[in-house]
Amino acid sequence: MFDYLQYLSVLFLILFGMIIHKYEDKYPLEKFKRLKTFKFDMISIMISTLFVLFILDFLLNENIISFINNTFSLGESISEWPSYMCLIMALIVGDFGYYLTHRFLHLRQMWNTHQFHHSTINIYWFSGLRTSFINSLLIRIPYLIGLQMFEISYEIVSAAGIFLLVINFWIHSNLNLKYDKLLSYIFITPNFHRLHHVNDEQVAGCNFGNIFSVWDHIFGTALISDDWKKSPKGEYISWKKFPRRIIGF
Repeated sequence: MFDYLQYLSVLFLILFGMIIHKYEDKYPLEKFKRLKTFKFDMISIMISTLFVLFILDFLLNENIISFINNTFSLGESISEWPSYMCLIMALIVGDFGYYLTHRFLHLRQMWNTHQFHHSTINIYWFSGLRTSFINSLLIRIPYLIGLQMFEISYEIVSAAGIFLLVINFWIHSNLNLKYDKLLSYIFITPNFHRLHHVNDEQVAGCNFGNIFSVWDHIFGTALISDDWKKSPKGEYISWKKFPRRIIGF
């Protein structure tokens, strides 16, 4: 069961990436050459991916899972809930935790942890994986807590990890979507998240969600606008600063 679901999830991730890549070429929100930063992106993303795999292996350790389950599980109170309802609620709880964690990472004291992710100048589907080791660890913990809270099986937890990568590809994609604005009242869309990466101080502190935008709307951090979508983003990171930025301190 695990191998089948895992391989199917990975296959879906690859196919989704290929589709997004194709449509970015056809319907770009911003026009730029992805190859311009290809070398830096590939090196940083490969290292980041190794970090992510290490983190997933660590977080899915039997002792870690057991501790989180014993601490947060709702146990018998959800024993009669259908599996799909448990999974939906787990993602909702995890996503709210992500929103809070993301806002925490934007505090001055934590910015070094998150800064590497915001260094991306040309944002496209694969660039969202540019993130520091500590950042990757912190943003995954809320989802793991949510999944254990609602007694989601190990196999589904692994597939959920792939699903979150798909979400990462989606929200960082360089796509000009017809219904982006409409969808952004409920879900995080490419343009909605792109505003979060804009350097302009007028839009600083907006759009922190990952799956659902409702948290931003509830807590007053939502911004839906076309005015800044092509504004400058990111910053140049020298190779000298690279080791420290990718670790996150």
